[in-house]
Amino acid sequence: MHPNWQRIADYLKSRHIKAGFGVVCQTLKDATPQYAQWLKERHSAGELEFWFHAWDHQTHDVDGTAYNEFSHRSYEEQKERVDKSQKLAREKLGFAFETFGPPGGAYTGSFDDNTMRVMQDDPSIKVWLYPQALDEAGKKLLAAGKIVILDRVWDVNLESAVGVPDYEHFRKGYAQHPDRTYFVLQGHPGGWDANRFAEFTKIIDFLVAEKAVFMTPTGYASTPPPGKP
Repeated sequence: MHPNWQRIADYLKSRHIKAGFGVVCQTLKDATPQYAQWLKERHSAGELEFWFHAWDHQTHDVDGTAYNEFSHRSYEEQKERVDKSQKLAREKLGFAFETFGPPGGAYTGSFDDNTMRVMQDDPSIKVWLYPQALDEAGKKLLAAGKIVILDRVWDVNLESAVGVPDYEHFRKGYAQHPDRTYFVLQGHPGGWDANRFAEFTKIIDFLVAEKAVFMTPTGYASTPPPGKP
């Protein structure tokens, strides 16, 4: 494990905070037994949920325009990337991913209609960390009943820019959404130095003071809304 990710995992465990780590599944091809065991142990303990983030997290070019991995590829191409990722997860980790969060990199959308079909057809995916506010396509997928969509409020996030945790930015955004039931918070700890890690811990301290409940994606998605059995 990258030391920054190990530091985050250790910190979250020390605070009894549940979270999710996105996996770029190409890394599983040559996973050492130690790396695979690290993931399996934390999965089994329920400390972390490992979710499907990408096969390679690379952009690709179509007619001179850069697109993200799950955009502007055919259904068959996208399904192949999901299928081989799930196969590796079962072989190396002993479980299939139940949550999907599409990778970015290019400002041309993180998914398309083919992605919607692939997620609906994958037998294991139950939750989508939706990279935007819920739109009509998301509502349609949600209404189909197989997948729970957890959408985003982008002014309430761990980072104000990729790799830059920002407590003040978070606090101000949080104050603008007093009635929001949940927030999906994403960070990229691989690029965090000591100062950025400190900003992250300030956000955690703030949320603990607010009596926030920290949950894994599937944990939240499987919890009945208040007032329902």
